[in-house]
Amino acid sequence: MKNIIVNKTGIAEELFWGYVGLIFFMLGATIETSWFSSYLTTIGFQVKVVSLLFSFYGIFVAFFSWITSFLVNRFSVKKVMTVSLLLALFSTGILLFGLTTKQVWLIFLGYMLRGTVYPLFAYSFLVAVTIQTPAKKLGRGTSWFWLCFNLGMTIIGPVFATRLLKLFDPFFVFIAGAGLILIGGVITVARCEMRRTKDTPATVWTEMKEGIQILFQFPRLSIGLLVKGINNIGQFGFVIMMPIFLLQHQFTLVQWTSAWAICYVVNSFAGIFFGSLGDKYGWRKIVTLFSGTITGLSCLLLIIVVNYFPGNFILLLLAFIVFAIGIAAFTPLSALIPSMVPDNKVAAVSVLNLGSGLSNFFGPLLVTLLFQQYGGNFTLIVFAVLYFAGSLLSTQLKTPADETSKEIESV
Repeated sequence: MKNIIVNKTGIAEELFWGYVGLIFFMLGATIETSWFSSYLTTIGFQVKVVSLLFSFYGIFVAFFSWITSFLVNRFSVKKVMTVSLLLALFSTGILLFGLTTKQVWLIFLGYMLRGTVYPLFAYSFLVAVTIQTPAKKLGRGTSWFWLCFNLGMTIIGPVFATRLLKLFDPFFVFIAGAGLILIGGVITVARCEMRRTKDTPATVWTEMKEGIQILFQFPRLSIGLLVKGINNIGQFGFVIMMPIFLLQHQFTLVQWTSAWAICYVVNSFAGIFFGSLGDKYGWRKIVTLFSGTITGLSCLLLIIVVNYFPGNFILLLLAFIVFAIGIAAFTPLSALIPSMVPDNKVAAVSVLNLGSGLSNFFGPLLVTLLFQQYGGNFTLIVFAVLYFAGSLLSTQLKTPADETSKEIESV
């Protein structure tokens, strides 16, 4: 069975169990994302404070997303993953104690530390995928990474958490999440064969400086960083904004979590489709034509549905499905950005990971700055403009092969 899946999907055989473990890990590490903002407001926290909490969480996600590649270079994939497991348990304990005592600073501390957990684990595994998957299969290999990533975070997670919340209090949900983190971590660390990226005596600080320098050496990587940063601002902004915004327009929390989960089922299969399409027709072409254009349109559709069809679940679901398809069209970035610097893929992956982390920061930050002050409609318009800009910027993301073919054509 394993061999059949490996042959059909194009993933590296030695990493098969890592994909399985990633699902469990992401389910546990992000089990609260679809309901935590709503829960905090119901126990007395202002929307501004909740958004600020998620923004600080996003800062930690962004920073550790960036440095994960450097830590892997210095210490190995498995060691970094093991540290993430320990941080998961530690941060969960602090967060639960802060919620019990209603100590705001402890809640902030616990949740910011929680922001280190999934970047260290998931993006360590993404480095292994990038290094150990053959180039001709890289689009598919990374698309399956994002499928497993989203299965835990946005497909199974919201529905599973909603079911648990009907039976248990939020504290038990966090504890259950910690158990799932351990299951996923043990599966991945124990069952995967992961090569060292390189033997280097360089310190993490030296690696970080090289990671900054590469943005100046290859300016197009900076554009890739911006596009990847735009990629998931909606995903991480919506989980804060929508549980509040939709409830103001006759939608229920169950409708929100159901629509969110279903749309990411579509997203996952669309991601595999766009990954394969990118391998065949060109990664940049797929991102430029379909990513920000479709996602920006979906934000405008959401404005129409929420304001003119309040409580209509079917139309809400359709709008979110359009959003999910647009997000899926960004999938080839995971193959495109490392291929822009083929001689230093690990540093390029750090740029990719930083962009992913920045989404987790800027999405909540935009909600913090805009939602309470100007409302959900204006916030969605800003998201739409940014997504359209992302498609325009992606036209500049060219690999050395693209540059060579351009020179040949000009001759």
